[in-house]
Amino acid sequence: MPQLAVTSFGHSAVRLERHGLSLVIDPGVLAPADAFDAVTAFLITHDHPDHVNTEMVAAALAADPRSHVWAPEDVADSLASAGVSADQLEVVTDSRVFEAAGIAVEAIVGVHAEVHDTVPSPVNLAYVIDGRMLHPGDAFPPLPDGIDIGVLFLPVSGPWMRFADAVDYVAALRPRVVVPIHDGDLNDVGLTLTDQMSAILPGEGVYQRLRVGETVEL
Repeated sequence: MPQLAVTSFGHSAVRLERHGLSLVIDPGVLAPADAFDAVTAFLITHDHPDHVNTEMVAAALAADPRSHVWAPEDVADSLASAGVSADQLEVVTDSRVFEAAGIAVEAIVGVHAEVHDTVPSPVNLAYVIDGRMLHPGDAFPPLPDGIDIGVLFLPVSGPWMRFADAVDYVAALRPRVVVPIHDGDLNDVGLTLTDQMSAILPGEGVYQRLRVGETVEL
């Protein structure tokens, strides 16, 4: 299977590229401006602003009428209100397989991990990319049988999780490569500590931190 070029845009935003087509997942308000440049397709996991910058996504789609976005219904409504045309907007309400930027994508519908019982939990879409890469959004969802995750974009920090939850998710999926994400709330000390804690992740997978703007072939 051909490799994908993977670029980190910080926090939960990543770009996947193959054959000149680009797929960007969760470009939120922490993402740099170039996360929205020349994007063939966007995938949005849920409606929190650290995962979707509505105005920037809408502007990117307006700049390229050939581009598309897949998102849960609440995000789609916000994008439509921001001027995104219906023919560029794909609403995902059920788990299904589709193609985005020439890459096979399986959307898995779930809910955002609970922050507190007083805080509503929105719909959260996990995305399996190319049958082998997983971006779970803000949750640690179970996967359908038969999916072998080679690359896991692993949330490592946030008000909805403990690092122990990340360890348990790695134990359940046994990915071959772990790329930490959802760490935009950490300073340099927190990032260093998280990287040190990666030593307790189970299995034989490689822990590979990507610097913002760094691209690797996976």
